[in-house]
Amino acid sequence: MEAFAVPIGSSSVRALSRHPSATATVSCFESWRTSSRALFGAGRQALAGTIGAVTFSLTRLVRARRARRPRVPRRGWGDDVKFFDGSVKSNVEAANGLRLITLEAPAEVAEPYKRGGQFLQAKADDESKPSFYAISSAPGGSLEFLIKDVPSNDWITGSSTGDVLKVSPVMGKGFDTSCQAWEEADVNQVSLFATGSGVAPMRAVIESKALAGKACRMYYGAREESSMAYADRFDEWRRAGVEIVPVLSQGAEAWTGRRGYVQEVMREDEERGEGFVLSANHGALLCGQKDMVAAVRQVYEELGVPEERTLLNF
Repeated sequence: MEAFAVPIGSSSVRALSRHPSATATVSCFESWRTSSRALFGAGRQALAGTIGAVTFSLTRLVRARRARRPRVPRRGWGDDVKFFDGSVKSNVEAANGLRLITLEAPAEVAEPYKRGGQFLQAKADDESKPSFYAISSAPGGSLEFLIKDVPSNDWITGSSTGDVLKVSPVMGKGFDTSCQAWEEADVNQVSLFATGSGVAPMRAVIESKALAGKACRMYYGAREESSMAYADRFDEWRRAGVEIVPVLSQGAEAWTGRRGYVQEVMREDEERGEGFVLSANHGALLCGQKDMVAAVRQVYEELGVPEERTLLNF
């Protein structure tokens, strides 16, 4: 039989079919081409179905994750804010230079409080400029605040039971422990850093059980032991699974605990092998001076913990 070759194309096939010795060859080729097209079409439909099923499943997963996250109002600086009448329920000393103040307020004020780290605005009267105060109690109970006893706060730290004041609804994002960065890293280990009155929102987070099931350590800094608020709650927090590391910058000679600043103590722990950070699954909550926040984040950068997993409450 004569051997010959032609390009594989429709016109070439038609030409080939006119050759008297190629009829069987062309018939076989046409049969193969028809079968291939059918097989390719079925495969393409199956692939499209698989992609559609995967897309649908991923969409449902994303929607389910979003549905689990509490919706928290983001009102704050620069927004138009409505104020309501509130009153002082109690005002007691929490530590040297700090007052623990409990307020009574209408439901419109407390209802948006869903997450530790949120705050509200308060002022003496309609004409006064408001101040921002983080809530120290957990959501669902009374509204308590840990407030510095300084001249700018005299109007509230010097208040008495029954005094009336103006308060906004609770606002701010708080500490979003269900944020995308934490969920993607499956954060199961958390460090908390607080200085002075910055321990207020940490108390709210701990006592709201938002960190339940996670290994936690809190570095809490104060000038001296007498200015460390909530020391009477440390044992309760430890039972809740939070290791407490008190740090004094000006501790008396009798002080046997850690000295210096929280960021320095944290770095010391990591450098001498007593650290707490496993970077792959680690997250942090911070509340305090800007210098402290910047210094802690610098240590985390060196340890491989990204900034988006170090959360602020505002």
